[in-house]
Amino acid sequence: MLQREAAPLRAQLVNRLRENIIAGHYRAGDRLIEKNLEAEYGVSRTVVREALRQLESEKLVEIVPNVGPRVRGLSYDDVVDLYQVRSALESAASRLAAQSASISQVKALRAGFDHLTQRATEVDVADLISEKNAFYDALIEASGNPIIGEMLANVQARIAQLRFITLAAPDRVPHMLAELRKVVEAIEAADPAAAGSASLTHVDSAAQIALRHIAHLRSTEGNLT
Repeated sequence: MLQREAAPLRAQLVNRLRENIIAGHYRAGDRLIEKNLEAEYGVSRTVVREALRQLESEKLVEIVPNVGPRVRGLSYDDVVDLYQVRSALESAASRLAAQSASISQVKALRAGFDHLTQRATEVDVADLISEKNAFYDALIEASGNPIIGEMLANVQARIAQLRFITLAAPDRVPHMLAELRKVVEAIEAADPAAAGSASLTHVDSAAQIALRHIAHLRSTEGNLT
């Protein structure tokens, strides 16, 4: 049940549904039946429909004729496009951080990375994603461009379930940490070119795992939503 808080119920429901999609509680292709959502969250049909329309605008939900709302899946081309955008955004943030981050922002970024490194082998994938998101928050802060953060958050939400796949891949965590270490070290060295290049390498590594997963699904299932 949602609580009667200062935030409108619609905003609360949008956040809750988005979190559940990102966490994989609702998987690609799952129907989001309005009456079930009403009962589960204790809100009106109007609130449910408004929330679903918001998530549709974020490309997390699609309204299918004669089916209704369902969690939107990703095609192979979708994944290629999304990781290209993620690559551009992260590399831009890293270059900007290397160019203009303050000493305190660079220290906060290093602290965030050290915390991520410490926690990476102690937590499950869901918590690891949360820890990594905190690192990205510090990176965006260091970049001085919050718009990049807003756009990156939307991309990350759309590929959220694939992030579970990539981070769960064998040996991915140590490689991920090594890649991000190069990003941080380049920012500490105030080297925009190296920071941008290191970010590109990091995202490309994740993209290759995600694309292999999507290709495997396509070959075994014969279709993708």
